[in-house]
Amino acid sequence: MKRFIIILVVVAALGGGIAALFKVVPEAKNGSQTTLRTDKAAIRDLESVVSATGEVLPLLSSIVKSEISGRITVIHIDEGDTVERGAVLLELDRTSLEAKVKEVERSLEAERLRLEKSKRNFNRLDELFRKEFVGEQEYLDAQTDYELSELNLEIAKARLEDVQEDMAKTTITAPHDGIITKLDVVEGEVISGATSVSNGSELMTIAQMTELYMEANVNEVDVEKLYVGKPARLSFDALPGVVIDGTIDRIAVSARKDGNIRVFPIEIVFEVSDTRVRSGISATVDIPVDAVDGVVSALLSTVFFEEDKRFVYVQELAGWDKREVEVGINDMQHVEIKSGVSAGDRLALSRPSEFRNQEGGASASY
Repeated sequence: MKRFIIILVVVAALGGGIAALFKVVPEAKNGSQTTLRTDKAAIRDLESVVSATGEVLPLLSSIVKSEISGRITVIHIDEGDTVERGAVLLELDRTSLEAKVKEVERSLEAERLRLEKSKRNFNRLDELFRKEFVGEQEYLDAQTDYELSELNLEIAKARLEDVQEDMAKTTITAPHDGIITKLDVVEGEVISGATSVSNGSELMTIAQMTELYMEANVNEVDVEKLYVGKPARLSFDALPGVVIDGTIDRIAVSARKDGNIRVFPIEIVFEVSDTRVRSGISATVDIPVDAVDGVVSALLSTVFFEEDKRFVYVQELAGWDKREVEVGINDMQHVEIKSGVSAGDRLALSRPSEFRNQEGGASASY
């Protein structure tokens, strides 16, 4: 009898536990709805932008080279220095050119003396020829010698000008205002000059850092929203809080392939006084294409779609209400909701459980 009573107690306990279990599951299921994350629709100002990333480059940049070969004797600048157009950057050894100048100057003087001699001889024979004291052949030879002397003098002058020009080229000057962004040589180094058959040694790079531009690639879907002269905003990962205004200066006329996406390269020019914005720094450009003020909006993830329709799930006292909505522009965080939702409505950030089986193929629209 005692064993029978114990068995009844155990069975009763198991039955109560099973009944309690069936009671808790639906409550937990209902409770999951109340813990579903939501966002409250609110009145906001939205701005739709086309964004792209790229690299900052100087609008005017020059690689400085020498026109002649030689050994560097003096470098007057350091990397990072600011220079003006015409400033002396470095000098090459002039020893051989100075000797050549003296040689050509002596040759020029010799040709000048020969010209004077041939001129005197021609004048003498010209007078004698008129008096018929010399023959025509002797007269013509004297005339030819005189003309050749004039020609040789002109050649000597040209040679002197060439050597003097090479002498001037031993002093390398800045082609424009800017900053020495890269210095590739040291004093004593022998460099080669840039000629038609040789690129020559790269001495340094000068960049004008007040006027910069950014190269970026824009998706073919967005490029039609842009035009040359359109304002843009630039920000920099390395410089939090720094925002600079710029304008679109160029849009490529043909697309390029970036992986499986077709993009159009664009250039945004801007002026900057902040020396922290340097050539080579990465940047993000935001180009406003549309804006609305004082509209009902919510997080992008509150809007779902089925085929070509948009839906939200609005929290009500009795549960969730699925509503079709019309959406407008978005700022990559919030989306404008033109109809179906009022400010203050609380919207689900994920689909409520009672709709999941019914809408297995539906997904978030953004």
